[in-house]
Amino acid sequence: MKMFGLYLSLFYISLFGCVHGVNEFCVSPPDLYYANVNGLIPGGYNNLIKGDQSPCTKDIESLRYRELDGRCNHPKDYGSTLKPLKRYLPADYHDEKGWNTPRLYSVVGNVALPSPRLISWKLFPDISINSDLSMFTMQFGQFLSHDIGVAPVPTSPNHTITCCQVSSRYMNRDCFPIPIPKGDPRFQKCMEFVRSEAAKDDDGNQINPREQLNALTSFVDSSTIYGSNLGTSLRLRTENGKGALLLTTLIHGKERLPNDTSSPPACLRTESPTSYCQLSGDGRVNQQPVLSTQHLSFHLYHNYIVRQLAKGILKRKGFKTSPAHVEKYIKTVSEKVKEMLFQEARKIVGAIFQKIAFCDYLPYIVGPELIVKFDLGCDTRSKYNPHIDPRIANGFLAGAYRFGHTLISNSYTVNGAEEFFKDEFFIPDSSIDSHEDIIAGMLNTSKGVHFDRFFANGITEHLFETKVGPKKALDLASVNIQRGRDHGIPAYLHWRKKYNLRPLTDFEDFSKQCSQILSQLYRNIYDVDLYPGGICEPSVTRGVVGETFGHIIADQFSDLKFGDRFFFTHVHQYPQGFNDDQLAAILDFSSNALLCFSGKLSVIQENTWLKVSPDNPLVPCSTFDQIDVQPWVRELVDHHYF
Repeated sequence: MKMFGLYLSLFYISLFGCVHGVNEFCVSPPDLYYANVNGLIPGGYNNLIKGDQSPCTKDIESLRYRELDGRCNHPKDYGSTLKPLKRYLPADYHDEKGWNTPRLYSVVGNVALPSPRLISWKLFPDISINSDLSMFTMQFGQFLSHDIGVAPVPTSPNHTITCCQVSSRYMNRDCFPIPIPKGDPRFQKCMEFVRSEAAKDDDGNQINPREQLNALTSFVDSSTIYGSNLGTSLRLRTENGKGALLLTTLIHGKERLPNDTSSPPACLRTESPTSYCQLSGDGRVNQQPVLSTQHLSFHLYHNYIVRQLAKGILKRKGFKTSPAHVEKYIKTVSEKVKEMLFQEARKIVGAIFQKIAFCDYLPYIVGPELIVKFDLGCDTRSKYNPHIDPRIANGFLAGAYRFGHTLISNSYTVNGAEEFFKDEFFIPDSSIDSHEDIIAGMLNTSKGVHFDRFFANGITEHLFETKVGPKKALDLASVNIQRGRDHGIPAYLHWRKKYNLRPLTDFEDFSKQCSQILSQLYRNIYDVDLYPGGICEPSVTRGVVGETFGHIIADQFSDLKFGDRFFFTHVHQYPQGFNDDQLAAILDFSSNALLCFSGKLSVIQENTWLKVSPDNPLVPCSTFDQIDVQPWVRELVDHHYF
């Protein structure tokens, strides 16, 4: 391994060409193609916004609400922004010290592991298999993933780092491009890939073994809606950041997300008169239109709750409660009251989001057995444990929770018409013009959404390719495998051993659909990467993922539950948590009510995670009540907040 650095450079130079140096054919591609794979750091680590560094308050009333950046939740501030990821297994780096070099070699000697693109090409073809799952299952999963983690990648000061077709003399040290195998039907030479930013100590030295950062809060705290820093939050609010409501833009009389006037790189405007870049709590809001609908749904529900709280307060004090009186109250009360209304609504929305994620979505993903095993049920009060580390685990972020990519289809439905994701990446127009119709199509589509080794070619051959702008695409499955190696994620079998799962001793022990292909790709069974290994497993009973991914995901969400001081089911400790009436109101709320409200629907299936069927019929939206805010109104008025 002593010559690894030189070997790696020569290996990639031989594959990628352009060894004569940078020329007109070795230019930097547009930023937007990498911004949403992992996130950009303009200029690298030193340009990261460190956020609020003020001491945590000890004032009990100030502890009623979360800090936007996750501080003051854990004794060591674990879970706050820009903290290193944690690990469930030690890193597997391939330099002598095991500190930094990506995982690249077979266990049988200095033989390179197969190219991630070769694995994707051979193992993950585009074959559609029907499933009972609705597209909402996939889309909520992506929205949830954007709430809890992103490992940022560095850039040059003014553009992305170019790795392909660059000589070793000019290649950035964080380059880790993906080699393209001979005969590849879609790609040529190489695929751009930059290593995730390495965490550094207070003196700017890299932490060893190399660890990656989470640029977001790890908590399930609705940072996708409100942002992970004060600056973003203030931009989203009315009255120059002092209002109780979130800003909206009226398009044809309908409320939409606000206009991001900063011209974000991960957004393409068109010539449409209603085209603009949307602003939300997470910068990936414009990535694709169905994702945007999740942002807007919760965004609008925040404003609904603010108005319901204001109406309840006016009524409790004996004042008129017409819509005009409610709007006047919200606009004319003191800044202190506006802040309280905003924070209280944010607290309720955050609890709703947690309830849908943990109580409704997660059981469908990991199955009831793992829910019980990791104590993830919602039927009893829970208790905060300050000794649990709530940070996102590397194997979860760079492996197991990427399972949802196999649930992605090539298209979505708008007004009965089929729209292809490959034509809509970073173009927000459809979500702006047709938000309600996208929600209806997402719930009622007949498209197959199935956990298996078959991937839509819209993400394996056309990822971030658009009909507007340059045709520069990526393969998401290849990126996932390469990211795992970049992060030093141990091979698949080590994860099965960690969770005491049945050992595999031969390729024939894999599922029939994968065993032969894996044996042709890998030299040894202990070489198989976590991602393809986990994808090849059959689903657990009454769940989506296989048992290895299921254990990693359940382990992570257990940490996010018991390591979160503000988790909504925790034993009530005024003023942080929720009293019994408030908790009951949260538990009674469902994703059905949210989607009916946001999509202006009249009917919806009983179970939103499954497609409409005779066993899952459409029912009136009136079946599902919007949240009752009276338990909060009573508390706020009785404790003289208003």
